[in-house]
Amino acid sequence: MNISDPIPSQTIIDTLFVIAPQFYTTDPTKLANYNTMIGLLRCQVNEQVLSCCGVLAYVYLLAHWLQLQTSPQTGVATNLSEGELSIGLAISPDSSILNATQYGRLYKDLIKRTVIGSTVTNLPPNFAVINACCCQG
Repeated sequence: MNISDPIPSQTIIDTLFVIAPQFYTTDPTKLANYNTMIGLLRCQVNEQVLSCCGVLAYVYLLAHWLQLQTSPQTGVATNLSEGELSIGLAISPDSSILNATQYGRLYKDLIKRTVIGSTVTNLPPNFAVINACCCQG
């Protein structure tokens, strides 16, 4: 596989089953949904910059959304009570949705540790613009 080739969906799914075995399935409908989700996530992962960590980035994002899908209350409310109404939130309203699951936090940590200069790797890098801004005197 060439570095410019996209990471195969099957590699991402196989790794998902190792990292998050609770999502293991042989159901063709669920596997088709996993492939659809991977297709939708492709715009959020820069495979060339992440290099060998690209598979993990996909797996963390996929597991994050699968966990939210199977447990929609995740990240919303941690406790509720009736007397003198009290609702506790797992994440603050202004926090990133990625903080709602451990997989989202792992993704954020992976991206945070993969930075090139002032370019954050989960954004498409445009090195010409960066060089033009930084290198002009």
